[in-house]
Amino acid sequence: MTRMLWLSALVLLAVLATGCDDEPTGYETAVVNVSLSGPVDGMQGVEVTLTDSRGTAYKQATGTDGVAPFVVPVGVYRATVSHVGEPHEGWRDIYNGQVAGVVVQRGERVDVSVPITVARTSAIVISELYVGGCQKDDGSGWFNRDKYIILANNTPQQVVLPGLCLAIATPYNSYGINKNYTADGSLSYEHEGFMPAASSFWYFQGSQVTFAPWEQKVIALNGAIDHTLTYSRSVNLANADYYCTYDIEHFTSTTYYPSPSELIATSHYLKAVRYGDDMETAWPLSATSPAVFIFTPPAGMTPQQFGADASLVWYDEGRAEATFACRKVPVECVLDGVEVFSTAWEESYKRLTASIDVGHVDLTARQGHALQRRVDQEATTRQGHTVYQDTNNSTADFVESERASLAN
Repeated sequence: MTRMLWLSALVLLAVLATGCDDEPTGYETAVVNVSLSGPVDGMQGVEVTLTDSRGTAYKQATGTDGVAPFVVPVGVYRATVSHVGEPHEGWRDIYNGQVAGVVVQRGERVDVSVPITVARTSAIVISELYVGGCQKDDGSGWFNRDKYIILANNTPQQVVLPGLCLAIATPYNSYGINKNYTADGSLSYEHEGFMPAASSFWYFQGSQVTFAPWEQKVIALNGAIDHTLTYSRSVNLANADYYCTYDIEHFTSTTYYPSPSELIATSHYLKAVRYGDDMETAWPLSATSPAVFIFTPPAGMTPQQFGADASLVWYDEGRAEATFACRKVPVECVLDGVEVFSTAWEESYKRLTASIDVGHVDLTARQGHALQRRVDQEATTRQGHTVYQDTNNSTADFVESERASLAN
């Protein structure tokens, strides 16, 4: 009997081993071959990522044939590419691309071609985004009217811009139903050369915006006051060096926009350009999962002229109503962006195009967390100053920190 049990065990192990070779993941699987079209067509060694609806990611590099082969469980995937080219003339080209809605079914081979766009790293980047708020001291709930963003000059040279604007994409939350996808899984504006600025945008006053070498500019996005006087876990945004979004003629909520601290000069107030009749009393910046980007006005235009140009109107979801009005920002005018997904939802949808941000970063709201850009350690050592990583892929570039840098 003992010998029979021993032989049976060997047979069982052999069967299990064979089964593992056929289905290494333990799920029903299929083959997905991903190729690239555009400037990296046929290039070897470009990493491709397949991400399913629950956020599980699979990575493969393209081979000598320019194809990245996958064997993955059945499901629906998003294929993304973010490849950094070699440095040239102080800039690096970033090759990004994405295709959503890749359906993988049992026994089928799926061939996917990812269209690739080229972008260059910008001198001005978003170094931190704090929008999720914090817990109140008495445990009674959540306070989120203390949002801020930090912009940084990521170079040792002075940078002078002909204007600088701050915008958001729609849907305002990453988990909102996004009707701007086409049948092939691409954003409808992905290949049209623009990024829609939803609802309204903010701009720095003056004809130019100057960043000193390595300078960082803090912008209070709600109350430019010391919030720690009321909530100790919050942040102090009352600082003479800071800027703030404050235009009470356009956004009338004194709850979200109390009078800024007297320490902040009126010249540091960002003003708003609104279009359409959305009836909002505050800029609809999500506290859980915004898609934020910064841009300069198109050549020869002021922010006000850009916002008023009827030829640049684009309607969210294709609905020609004032509430859905956006402005078409040429992709070449976009300096940086960050796509935020909420950890409270299983499924989210991209809003920023691949040339702006091919990835996303997760945020857990209500806990005082901030999204902070990673430091490029090699460049920092070489420059002797903090240099931020910038690959136009927030999955790689950003990390969720448990504490905002401006918190006490």
